[in-house]
Amino acid sequence: MKQLVFVPMIGFRPVGTRVLRERVETTADGTRLMVLAAAAAPGRADLVIEWERTGDPATCPPGSQLLTYSNFSPMDRGVTAALVIGATRHDATAMRRRRLSVGHPSIGAVDVLTFPELPDDAESAELRITDGGTEWRVPLALVPGELNATALNVELERGGIVARATAVTRHDDEVIVELEVAAPQQIRQTGGPIPSPARFSSTTDEDHKERMREHRRVFGEHSRPITLEIADGTRIEEVGRLFSLEPQQSAPGRHPYVSRFVVAFDAPDTDVKRATIVIPFVELNDMAPSATADLRDLPLDVALAEHRFRVVAVEPHGEDQRKITIEVPASTAAPRFVQPARLHGSDPQFGWERHAVDAKLPDRDAIWMATKVGDPPIVTFKGTVMRVDGPLRLELPLG
Repeated sequence: MKQLVFVPMIGFRPVGTRVLRERVETTADGTRLMVLAAAAAPGRADLVIEWERTGDPATCPPGSQLLTYSNFSPMDRGVTAALVIGATRHDATAMRRRRLSVGHPSIGAVDVLTFPELPDDAESAELRITDGGTEWRVPLALVPGELNATALNVELERGGIVARATAVTRHDDEVIVELEVAAPQQIRQTGGPIPSPARFSSTTDEDHKERMREHRRVFGEHSRPITLEIADGTRIEEVGRLFSLEPQQSAPGRHPYVSRFVVAFDAPDTDVKRATIVIPFVELNDMAPSATADLRDLPLDVALAEHRFRVVAVEPHGEDQRKITIEVPASTAAPRFVQPARLHGSDPQFGWERHAVDAKLPDRDAIWMATKVGDPPIVTFKGTVMRVDGPLRLELPLG
């Protein structure tokens, strides 16, 4: 089988990929920059970096864009990044925020930087990042990546959905699998994992485990994660995902939509040579239909294209939002309607997350969504979420 390089925090890359020899860091204007991982692969180079600053965001240098509350695309706000090799500068093509933590005693963020392909013989480079009048420079040493992963070509089609397992490895007591899901519409969600707490370099193992336990307590009842099943019937739930930041469409209007991500599981015994990935469902967005509703007189039946649901309650939620509870008739259709994709009220921001209602109903599902609502309470439901139920099962070798 074809061998690959697995780079923690980045994912699977082809033969010839060079990786970071060791983590490096520098500090400028009180903000520390750490380079956590690198993958200089044929076709592109990726870096994962972390920022940390003690104190409040208000103490950042004037005009700084790196650690603001809402800045998830720093290069759109004047930040520049480049890898310099000799006299040649390779400017970043993208800088995307993976995590942000704002609080005391420190604030921090993790970003992913993408660069053009680096020269084959480059064994070192200098990372340069500028933010306003501040510049960080840090030297990077690159070494050949270990061929520690195996390419796969395992595929299953169900209801217009194509699920593929494309790579697998064992790493640090985990089995890590690269998955690819293709569909004729935008892919909203593949399974329903427990949200993973953000982890930074300063997070201890015990703190992370405690946060994982708390997340499981709060979210576990309503989760439907991807699982790894082995021959004796043992089911191992996913413990984390790493999503590709690439768009689902290769070009506007191009089909199919493709979602790529890496999913990790606690590893079974090394004598287990085969297992089955089980995907419980895939949800798609159809953003074409919309329906406007006046919520002054409830309950209210709403038609969204050919789909119907009922708004049964509106109540305060937080400081300025309203929790809108809806009931969706049970359905065995494939795919089946599960919720409106978005809920717009009196604010440009919209609600999209659904939350389960504790009461169990025999013939319908009850959920709630939240958004700001004006006076009169007129809202617009935009788009439909259609679910292709599984299980989708992919058998794969563990090596």
